[in-house]
Amino acid sequence: MTVRKGTGFLAVSSSRTHLQQGMAVLTIVAILLSAITFATLSTSQKVQQYYAIEKVRQHTENSQVMLKQHIRGIASALRTQSVSSVLNTINNTNFLTTIQVDELEGAQHQPLTHYGISVSHDTENIKYKAKFLRYPALLRIPTPAQQFSWDSELTQWLFNRDVTALSADFFPSSITATQCHNIVPASIYWIDGNCVLDSSALSHSSNSQPTLLFVVNGDVSLSANTHFYGLIVMLSTTSSSYTLNVSASATVTGAYVSNAPIYSNINGIVAPSPALLKTLQAHTALAKIIPIPGTWYDID
Repeated sequence: MTVRKGTGFLAVSSSRTHLQQGMAVLTIVAILLSAITFATLSTSQKVQQYYAIEKVRQHTENSQVMLKQHIRGIASALRTQSVSSVLNTINNTNFLTTIQVDELEGAQHQPLTHYGISVSHDTENIKYKAKFLRYPALLRIPTPAQQFSWDSELTQWLFNRDVTALSADFFPSSITATQCHNIVPASIYWIDGNCVLDSSALSHSSNSQPTLLFVVNGDVSLSANTHFYGLIVMLSTTSSSYTLNVSASATVTGAYVSNAPIYSNINGIVAPSPALLKTLQAHTALAKIIPIPGTWYDID
């Protein structure tokens, strides 16, 4: 009896021990599952928060890029348009744009315009400011000594460019061609080769609408009854010499200049006109605009 009772006691005790161990294991598993679930939920929340923050950051960056592009677009338009015209054509209703204007005069009496452009987003706390300067591509008009003559440093004086660095690309509004026959009306022409002008080609040229004509490595000829108002720039990049021909009933009002010696066959009238050249200098077709270094910044 004693042995059986003892054996039964041991069996019951062993069963309880296994049960307790099983419960402990289940408890540990439950704790681990809870920890894993919490970690998973926490990680999921952090991922969601990251994506939410990243979405806001990307949206803000996109808005900043759009504001900067907007300012550049306004500055580009101001090269040839008035402030009122630019403001009336802005097609982004999410931006508030203000433009401050100061009319200035350069050391050589060049017409200069200083612009302060501010752009802000109507729903976000983003604002940019930048300043730009508009100036004439024709920085200086020819001196009396340069008019109707030549100067090897001519392009440096007129455009602040060496002749090798000067091209039609410097004048965004220019018309380029290899001859002057049937050229369309314009304020700036860049001709590579000989140029023969007749009255129909220059019917738009006048005292109030002067013309800037570049002829590169070619002769210039004004036919009978042809009247040119503005500045003829004959450029030579070779050792050849070129000729300016002005017929008996033709006129040049303004000036002609060259960077190299030229032959002049003048049977008509050439009349200097500094006032006309100043009008040409101020023409919007010759305008350039650049950002002023150190003036582009954001406002918090």
